[in-house]
Amino acid sequence: MIDNFIAIIMFNWFIVTILWIYSLYSKKADIIDTYWGPSFFFVCLILLFRENNYFLINIVTSIIVFIWSMRLMIHLHMRNHNKNEDVRYVKLKKRYGNFGMYLISYLIQVILIAIVSLPLQVLFYSDLSLNINFISILGITISAIGIFIESVADIQLTKFKNDSSNNSKVMNKGLWKYSRHPNYFGDSLFWWGIFIISYGVTFNFFVIIAPIAMTYFLLKVSGVSMLENQIKHTKDGYKEYIETTSSFIIMPRKKR
Repeated sequence: MIDNFIAIIMFNWFIVTILWIYSLYSKKADIIDTYWGPSFFFVCLILLFRENNYFLINIVTSIIVFIWSMRLMIHLHMRNHNKNEDVRYVKLKKRYGNFGMYLISYLIQVILIAIVSLPLQVLFYSDLSLNINFISILGITISAIGIFIESVADIQLTKFKNDSSNNSKVMNKGLWKYSRHPNYFGDSLFWWGIFIISYGVTFNFFVIIAPIAMTYFLLKVSGVSMLENQIKHTKDGYKEYIETTSSFIIMPRKKR
């Protein structure tokens, strides 16, 4: 299995390096964000090719990952392609230079892909004849719900942002009425579902590190905490929104 881990790192290192070189020309370092989704479908293809285990559960899981990855790629491309470079990458380049930004952002993503895909690696490596069962069906269901929540939340937010009259307003309608970051919650659910699919077949609990790492990353690194540090200073009523609305998990609003 370590061979697959190394192959995934080497493949994605090659791709992100090409993307980094392209970003130097295009002045759009945030292109790396668009690659995040497809990278995991490439992981599935690598594992299918290397292991040659075409069990039904592996095919179904690959389809789920494909749906998630393509939706995310299209969403991020549509969001970013006509806009200036993401301020996060502008600040990174100013502080560390282009190569420093490559090390900090691009190469770290390669490591994250390898870690977050551990449940996929264990699942595809297994030569067990056990196929789809109750636990894996539960995982498939959770992943599908996660994709649905993330998709709806992104559509709602995009529609809200496209109305210029909302520039200084807080998005607190739809799913955003019950969570300040329902898109991230949906993404986290997707990865917990992938872990449960893998566990249902392999009973390897160690790879729970993958959804834990992904959820931590969404909450503390590039997701909730980073965005809220920016938004709370620019959006009217965001303090009240924080006081009444769950930061992550979708749940009823709190009473003031």
